[in-house]
Amino acid sequence: MYRDPKFLDLIHNRRSIREYTAEPVYREALAAIVEAGRYAPSGMNRQMTTFYIITDQKLLQAISELVSGKLPPFAGRDCRYGAPALILLTNKKENPSALQDSACAMENMMLAACAMGLGSRWINQPYKLSDDPDLRALLAPLGLTDADRVTASLSVGHPAGELFPGPKPRTGNPVVWAE
Repeated sequence: MYRDPKFLDLIHNRRSIREYTAEPVYREALAAIVEAGRYAPSGMNRQMTTFYIITDQKLLQAISELVSGKLPPFAGRDCRYGAPALILLTNKKENPSALQDSACAMENMMLAACAMGLGSRWINQPYKLSDDPDLRALLAPLGLTDADRVTASLSVGHPAGELFPGPKPRTGNPVVWAE
């Protein structure tokens, strides 16, 4: 049986990061992370996910302020946890596999970021505001159309703490065998 212990260790040790340094992420690193997402499986191999790499600090601040103002649980908080980059994924509204396609891309990108020594965290709030006219207005200059919906977003940056604190025991996610 083939086993790649380094890859399995990466999966077991990857963590979602809640605090980042202000150090910018190199464009090449962000491009490589997104390329990993582009190689994720998609329903019927339709490849309909669009990836927006946002490093413009004014736009990032505007997204965080919008989330903070529209979603009460996030009032006064930065939904990006201070990350200097956000990768926003959209898909066509008519695509029945849009969320699944994005989930596969997100996992690939989180593992790629970790393998490169960068931290990441799945950010749900822009998805929750996908139909919000203010968010759509912020994203329209990037190319978001009425046919698109925000499906996921990923904060990316240099972690302020340890990237690999060690495996965390799993007590949930039961496994049931039917033999």
